[in-house]
Amino acid sequence: MKLQWWFTLVLGASYLALFNLWMKVGPPWIVISGLGFSTGLLALLWVAAKRDYFVNRWDALFHASVILDVALEATLINRHDHVGFYLCSAAFAIVLTGYRFCCLRFLSRARATMPGPLPPF
Repeated sequence: MKLQWWFTLVLGASYLALFNLWMKVGPPWIVISGLGFSTGLLALLWVAAKRDYFVNRWDALFHASVILDVALEATLINRHDHVGFYLCSAAFAIVLTGYRFCCLRFLSRARATMPGPLPPF
């Protein structure tokens, strides 16, 4: 099994770009851009799911949680005047990449020890 990374990279770049934008604009634009980006990222999530991008449902759920964070931050927090989002971005990256690599390692070990096809997650 070979992992794809395009959606994770788009998600991370969008997250960082959006939060940097929010430090420069006012609350109305934060809500508009946040909900717009969330909608676009949800559409990409759907495309990625149709293309069998995710390792399993948990992987898809972890990616969806980043999109949910963007929507909640845009609607619930008025001011974004600090750079604490870099820590959140790092945490999301560690969880997403760590989980995907662990699944890849588990699947490669399971394939080596089990004859025949593996059952789905």
